[in-house]
Amino acid sequence: MRHTVLLMAGALAVLWLAGGRGEAQDAPAPADIAAGKAVAATCADCHGADGISSTAGTPHLAGQHAAYLQARLKGYKDAKDENSGMAEAVEPLTDADMANVAAYYAGLKSFSQRPGDTSADATPVAEADPFAELRKKTALCARCHGKEGAIDAAGLPAIAGQPPAYLIAALTAYQDGTRDAAIMTGSVKSLSRSDIEDIAYFYAAMDPHQSSHPGKGDPYAGIALSAPCQGCHGGDGNSENPKNPRLAGLDAKYLITAINAYKTGARSNDVMREAVSTLRDEDVANLAAYYSTQAPKAQPRTKPLTVAEWTDRCERCHGPGGNSTDDRFPIIAGQDETYLLDTIERFHSGKRASDMMFAMTFQMSETDMNNLAAYYARQRKP
Repeated sequence: MRHTVLLMAGALAVLWLAGGRGEAQDAPAPADIAAGKAVAATCADCHGADGISSTAGTPHLAGQHAAYLQARLKGYKDAKDENSGMAEAVEPLTDADMANVAAYYAGLKSFSQRPGDTSADATPVAEADPFAELRKKTALCARCHGKEGAIDAAGLPAIAGQPPAYLIAALTAYQDGTRDAAIMTGSVKSLSRSDIEDIAYFYAAMDPHQSSHPGKGDPYAGIALSAPCQGCHGGDGNSENPKNPRLAGLDAKYLITAINAYKTGARSNDVMREAVSTLRDEDVANLAAYYSTQAPKAQPRTKPLTVAEWTDRCERCHGPGGNSTDDRFPIIAGQDETYLLDTIERFHSGKRASDMMFAMTFQMSETDMNNLAAYYARQRKP
């Protein structure tokens, strides 16, 4: 489980019961700015002498919330696997050192107060078609699966409305050879992981359509044959498990090809091979006819968000334009773009642990992440 770190302001007094008398503990001593400046001298090579980094991918620290900086330093010290370089850098620091250097950087002129970047419009674009960028990645797929994955042709699978987790697994299987199909293997071999995710999310968001090619099998005979399949693929072929494909409404000829591929091992899957191993050709045809006549159900997904819609969500915590006034959440206005993108990607993949940020970023496409990083890097304090 990923646990959201609750960042508490270090300046708050902590109440405790002393000897049962309910006395309040003295508030921590105020931070020593001069001592913090001395500690910051060891950070200057990466983060800049004034807390403004000149290295892409390294965050600016000047003007960031002290409580947030202190919590991040403690996080690096406690979770050495997240960033080995930072873990090593903060290892010698005491709690007082971390409080002092955090206060020092917080007192500097903020990176969000630097002159703005006038090279690009800093206003989020409300795309007319939020799928526009994704359509570029799916252009090759459209030749066989249709513009939105709803092809209606004998022998070809309609992939619109399939669960995204299943689509990701299927594309990965063609890449690593677990599924043997020359055309698909050639089509996906150069795709990155983010490309595969984007393509899967695109097709999952499309509305499925029922095939008009039920084949020559007997759909009524296929009902009884479908009983063993229902645990994984749903009672009517509409899977409720995102890892399992929807069979309802798929082309019968394609289903026959897929079932036989599991029988022969062209598709490597122990569960499926065992499930279909005893089916006769007639059984396969009847089962395929049954599923092809079932009505497909759309995935419970909405269209991709526009940049403006994403920033509306981000700013609930990070403030208008990324100028957070809540010291639990960092200021991101004017932050280094490469660092912002890397951070979003780490939350997206789960490499940086936060339930809140994982839930926020998991369904972002590569384009979403790039757009958000560029947008907030251009923002400045009003």
